Amino acid sequence: MINLDGDIQNLPADANLGSILVEHAQPLRAFFAWRHKRNYEGFWFSTTIRSHVPFESLLERQFLLSADFDPSITALSAQPLGLLWPAGTTVDTRNGRTRTLRSHVPDFFCRHTDGSATLIDVRRPDNVGDPHFQLTAELCTVTGWNYSIFTGLESPTAETLDWLAGYRMDRYAPTPESYEKLLTTFDTEKALRTGVRTAARNAELAQDVVLGNVLHLLFHGELHFDPSKPLTMESTIRRHRELTA
Repeated sequence: MINLDGDIQNLPADANLGSILVEHAQPLRAFFAWRHKRNYEGFWFSTTIRSHVPFESLLERQFLLSADFDPSITALSAQPLGLLWPAGTTVDTRNGRTRTLRSHVPDFFCRHTDGSATLIDVRRPDNVGDPHFQLTAELCTVTGWNYSIFTGLESPTAETLDWLAGYRMDRYAPTPESYEKLLTTFDTEKALRTGVRTAARNAELAQDVVLGNVLHLLFHGELHFDPSKPLTMESTIRRHRELTA
């Protein structure tokens, strides 16, 4: 079941499903909120698709943040399709019992730069044994999609990207006149502090303006750092992802 331009269609779960542009699908259901609800929901402005994407938990928000940071993702949609199984379908659970399945709505769908696609469920690490995931993975094998269960970013990557995402918006982007000067500054890797000072001098701009520009370029993958380490003014920044000889 998929909602394309307001038209909900029931499609067979076969290889032809892989040709559908699921990244353009609308959510199958509304995202409701009420007072004292345990989950936190809202909208994440995705700079990847230039639009707001709904989420139903802070873990889903973290996935959307990580998707924005991932240069291989070119498009995505939330709760893009519903999977329906024949009545009486059962699977074995972790405790050895069987469970009857009816339907499942995966959390996100992503399209990548190479044309491949990934269907994503978002769950806490202690809740990845849901039997729906087994059948969802089997469906993805048929359609040619990848399947992934996102369980969260590790520290300090989570904290670094959460902070860096504040600079993802266009207002922090360098001007066309200073763009190449900023990138060229980091042709040779150097500390963030040193690079900002050098770039500010070359572009004749204030250092706080250049710092915002550099952080924007870091989030969007035009400058690179090691996200597994805390980002500080002494962090090593370079233009090219891999070091050159």
